[in-house]
Amino acid sequence: MFLTSENSSANDCSFKRSKTILSKSILIFLVLFCALGEWKLSADETKIQARKTSKHEMGFHPYTQEGYFQAWNYSFTDDQTWIFATFIVSNLGPGTKNCGVSLVVYDKQNGTQFSTREYSKDELKAESGNLELEIYDSSVYKGEGGPEIKMITDSAELVISYKTGWSKAVSLSGGKIHLPEKDSFVQADMAFSSAPAKGYLILNGNRMELNGRGGMEHLLTNYEVYKYSRRWELYRSINGAGERLFAGGFIGNENFPGEEVRTVSALDPSGKMLFSAKVLKSEVLESETEPFSGYHLPIKEKFYLDESGSCSLTVSRKHTVGQIYVLSNISAVLRFFVRLFFTKPYQLYYITDSKLDCAQLPEGNLPKDKNFRGIFSYYLINP
Repeated sequence: MFLTSENSSANDCSFKRSKTILSKSILIFLVLFCALGEWKLSADETKIQARKTSKHEMGFHPYTQEGYFQAWNYSFTDDQTWIFATFIVSNLGPGTKNCGVSLVVYDKQNGTQFSTREYSKDELKAESGNLELEIYDSSVYKGEGGPEIKMITDSAELVISYKTGWSKAVSLSGGKIHLPEKDSFVQADMAFSSAPAKGYLILNGNRMELNGRGGMEHLLTNYEVYKYSRRWELYRSINGAGERLFAGGFIGNENFPGEEVRTVSALDPSGKMLFSAKVLKSEVLESETEPFSGYHLPIKEKFYLDESGSCSLTVSRKHTVGQIYVLSNISAVLRFFVRLFFTKPYQLYYITDSKLDCAQLPEGNLPKDKNFRGIFSYYLINP
């Protein structure tokens, strides 16, 4: 169904926006990361593997369940500036199909700046199966060389054009992963990464030309993720040979004690899948109580990809490129409601190095260069 309406002014829809309290909290920390999740995996589902996916599969797909939300996270970097721009549509909280945008900007001189806008279904224009959409005066549309995004918040205007097609899109979850709750699922996709990107950012009245690289991740679920997970993670990286490596997943809460679900996969420069593997075990080699969030997090961690332990990926985070405390960016009223579901919601981004140490993979082919660098994102939900 095509959802459309006349656009009312942003000031006139303050009541509608107040109805998106949970949508906003999800919007802030789920900057669309590629990850998988469920409490207990059946025998068949332990074989989770990434696969190729389509533009249609990542398009707008509304669901009626209260826990439904769908997010598309577009990113940009030029080594001086890091930008994460998220579009979200959700049924969380009162009302249905609440929607909004979230913008995170980090630069070395000014640190992290963050803003959001939330709207009701009356401000949403989207067609089922399409990636193009409008949320009031922000939009995703088809450009000459690939997707183009426009995002407007109270303090910023962002326009980015990506030069890429959809042939390299990967479903890291292998499609929908079904959760124990009846008819519930979660799905995560990597549309593209490290693609040429150009545009501009006007932030607090200052215009900045953008010329770098970026990507897009997609998440779709019809069940509330905070009910079964403590934190979500996403690592997107590239090596000197132009090969891309992705790792993602979540750490569970008491609903599945000791459980975690993570995958690692890699593509060659043409977009051909090199390998896909589920992380069978993880080992924290170095950790800290992260000073900004207060969470105890790994600094260096090893992911084992086979039963014998002879194939692994070691991930080492370096310096931060963005950090947000969700509750400091919302009103006292929204803060009260967010605390009902998310004890300490944070969003952290790090430049991260990794090394693949495998003489042979369980399945697939090894990358030519086993050393990768990229951005690792933590989406911290509850301690």
